[in-house]
Amino acid sequence: MSKQIKIIWILSLISVLLLIGIQGYWLINQYEYVLNSYSEEIALLILQAGEEEYLLRKEENSGSLSFMMRESNDTSQHKFHVVIGPLTQEASAENDSVSLPKEQFMYQSIKQIRLNANSSDMDSIAGIIDTSQFHLRFETNLTGDRLREAADRAITNLTKPFQQAPFDSILVLILPALDYTAAPWQEEDTYDNSVLWKRTGNLLNPYLAVSYAYSPLDNLGVFIHLKLPTQPVFYQMGIQLVVSTGITFLLIVCLIFQVRTIMRQRKVNEIRENFVNTMVHELKRPVQTLKTFVSFLKDKKMRSDAEATEQVVRDSMFELDNLSAYLNKLKDMLQADSETTSLHIVRFNLHELVEKVIRLTHIPPDKEVIITPVYKTDDPDVEADPIHFANVLSNLIENAIKYSGDRVRIEITIGQNKRKIWVSVKDDGIGIPVTEQERVFTKFYRGNNIPDKNIPGIGLGLSYVKLIIEAHQGSIHLNSQAGEGTAITIYLPQ
Repeated sequence: MSKQIKIIWILSLISVLLLIGIQGYWLINQYEYVLNSYSEEIALLILQAGEEEYLLRKEENSGSLSFMMRESNDTSQHKFHVVIGPLTQEASAENDSVSLPKEQFMYQSIKQIRLNANSSDMDSIAGIIDTSQFHLRFETNLTGDRLREAADRAITNLTKPFQQAPFDSILVLILPALDYTAAPWQEEDTYDNSVLWKRTGNLLNPYLAVSYAYSPLDNLGVFIHLKLPTQPVFYQMGIQLVVSTGITFLLIVCLIFQVRTIMRQRKVNEIRENFVNTMVHELKRPVQTLKTFVSFLKDKKMRSDAEATEQVVRDSMFELDNLSAYLNKLKDMLQADSETTSLHIVRFNLHELVEKVIRLTHIPPDKEVIITPVYKTDDPDVEADPIHFANVLSNLIENAIKYSGDRVRIEITIGQNKRKIWVSVKDDGIGIPVTEQERVFTKFYRGNNIPDKNIPGIGLGLSYVKLIIEAHQGSIHLNSQAGEGTAITIYLPQ
């Protein structure tokens, strides 16, 4: 059984740890998903700020430049040529995207900039070329509306260059709580429409880098770097965190409960085995004594010895009394544990009950026992169950006699404190070590400091006392030191 319990405990522990691990793995992935969503949301707001800044510059655009798109002759690359130049009379009547005849361009002033290659700074180009007499040619992979928008941004940036200050003002209005740094693209940086933002750092210390191209054809843009706050992410995951924490806590509680149940079951098994062994040991002695007595009765010569006969009868009666006491104590214990058994509370004279218990106490012939009652209350009447209370006193006195030397003094003191009656049974026996005082009220527990292991007992006396006193809504207090005796005080409310 012990091996099976150990296997069950190990399997349960592994199962709970696996469930907690899976729960943690799901929670981390969920956190990363929400963090990515939050990062994308912040990146879109930054790009929105760039879009607003672009629209402001576009409104101020004089419209002196136009663009023309023509597919590259190299079909393997499938690129487009975008030519930007002064707005001609024919082009002014058309839309933003016009097809101008070749002869209207001054190709001696053409500047070609390829995407994904090192490009010259547009400011330096504008400084050496008269924008009224030149055309710029770009080669790009962009198509459709993206190509039209990129050309439009290039025109706007030529006539109204991008400035950081207006962009910062708009960004602060959109994201007032975030601190960021902005840095222009370097020469090796190129426009990549598929990667507009990137999250760096780790899950608990995330950073965000956003790439904003204010003129994609020119490979001009800025990088926005900022540290992402994690509070909004945890706030969005509030329900998941609560549910996950609750499930994890429930699993841990279930594991603890199961472990405690298994350990309690194991302890019950040990108690059962100890109880059976103790009862077998206690039954063997009276049975052996009775067997000896029967053998004695078979021998006529021995029966003629009156003194020997009396001694055998006395020993047999002693062992039978011990056996009867064990059985009665076990019966009382089971009755006290039963939910159907109730106390019969009546009013009786406690002084008379104490005198009766002392008078009926069995004192071994090999011990000198002095029992002294001390009454410190004028009103001897109490309300309690007299039968169970008498058994409580009897158990305390028997323990005081049993766990002592050849000579023992027992003092039974009765007093009253406010609305409580207290009874103290004090002896000068072997005492109870401090390390065992919390366990002596446990069923079937016997102390390890007992000098003689053959002292009869099955560890039910003090557990029975505690059950009866608690059933009376009272309390019990133990004061003892090894080698200096024991004092047990019980309190009963009145």
